[in-house]
Amino acid sequence: MRIAENEARFRAINERMERDLEGVVDAPDELLEFVCECGLLTCATPVRQTLAEYRRVHEDDTRFAVVAGHEIEDVEDVIERHERYWVIRKHPETWPIIER
Repeated sequence: MRIAENEARFRAINERMERDLEGVVDAPDELLEFVCECGLLTCATPVRQTLAEYRRVHEDDTRFAVVAGHEIEDVEDVIERHERYWVIRKHPETWPIIER
């Protein structure tokens, strides 16, 4: 469950950044650097996404954007693979942590 808590913290950082960027981003295809939302506490690798890509991933609270290869198979599944990032979905047993 510690992994899910780490991912939720990284998500919170990205959500604050998204709010701060609203109205500032000039071009819809501008690549921004978000925090990788993997469960690795020491990860400092950015995930490059447009604001629209970021928002699409997070339409579902159980999905997270991570750097390719940063998935943790015991608690999540890769559901999309993009050139710059992968989308993972948390396993149901971690959902209560995400909801908090």
